[in-house]
Amino acid sequence: MASLFPQGADLRVLPMLGDAGAGNLALLLEDPHADIAFVSTDALAEASVREKDLADKLELVARLAPQEVHILARADADIGSVSDLSGRQVSIGPAGSASAATAVSLFKALGLKVEPLSLDAASAIEQLKQGAISAAMIVGGKPLALVSAIPVNAGIRLLPIPFGVPLEATYLPTRLEPKDYPNLIRAGGEVATIATGMVLLAAKSKTDPGSQQRVDRFVAAVFPRFAELQAQGRHPKWREVNLAASLPGFKRTRAAEAWLATRPAEPARPMAASAGQAPALPEGLMSKEQQEALFTRFIEWQRGKER
Repeated sequence: MASLFPQGADLRVLPMLGDAGAGNLALLLEDPHADIAFVSTDALAEASVREKDLADKLELVARLAPQEVHILARADADIGSVSDLSGRQVSIGPAGSASAATAVSLFKALGLKVEPLSLDAASAIEQLKQGAISAAMIVGGKPLALVSAIPVNAGIRLLPIPFGVPLEATYLPTRLEPKDYPNLIRAGGEVATIATGMVLLAAKSKTDPGSQQRVDRFVAAVFPRFAELQAQGRHPKWREVNLAASLPGFKRTRAAEAWLATRPAEPARPMAASAGQAPALPEGLMSKEQQEALFTRFIEWQRGKER
C-alpha cells in the first residue's frame, strides 16, 4: 500500500508495529500518533461487547479482504480433525492479537477447550516442527509466506475446519488449495476452512483536529490508485477488496464517503469462488429478500457438501 503514496505528497505515513487486534484498537483510540489501524472483525466484535459505545468512536476507512484461518498440526500425531485438539496445547497467537481473538471465538463456537499458548506465528511453527506443541492457529490472507515456507517433509499438515451452524453467524466458508500451499496440499486435494474479516478504521474521537485531515489525505492518496494493488503481480487478496463494502453499525469516514459518491456503484464482490464452490452472490443487484433467499440456499448447498 505504501507504493500508492506519491513522491513529495503532503502526507507522511509512519508504519507502527501492531497486532490487528486489541493492541491496534488501543493504539488507535489512545495514541495521538495513530490515525488509522488494521483491525480484525473478531477483535472488533469482542471489544464492542466490552465497550458499548465503540461505534461512536470509530469510523470505517475500508473493509478489506477476508482473512483465512490456518490450523497447523503435527502429521504424526493422533489429530485428524479440529475436535481432536480438545485438551491439547495450541498456539493461538500473542495475547490480544487478531489471531488470538479469532481462536477464542472459534473454539467457543465449536465447544472446544484447548490449552492456549501465546506464541507468535514463526515461533509456533518452529515448536510444531520440534513436536513441542500439538497445533498452531494462524489467521491471515492466503497464501501466507510463513506457511508457504514450511518444508514438505516437516511433518506438519493443515487441519480442515468444517463450516456448519455454529459458525454461520460469524464466518465465511472457504478452502485452501494446492495452488495456495503446494508444500502442504497434494494436487487435486483441498482443505476446508473459514475466513474472518479485516477492516481499516479511523478514530473520530481524536482531540487533535489534524487527525481527521490526515485521514482525508490518506483516502485522497490511496483510493484513486487502489486498482494498482489489484493488478497482476500483487498479492491476490487485494483483488477481493471492494472499497464500497460497508461495516454494519459503523459509519464511513467523510473522505471515503465523498470519494465513493463520485464513483459508479460497484456491486459487493464476495470471496472468489473456486472449483466446486457455490456461485458468487451479486448482492448489489438483488433485493434484501432475494439476498436472504439465495444465502439460505447457499448454506443448504454447503451442508450438502459436508455430508
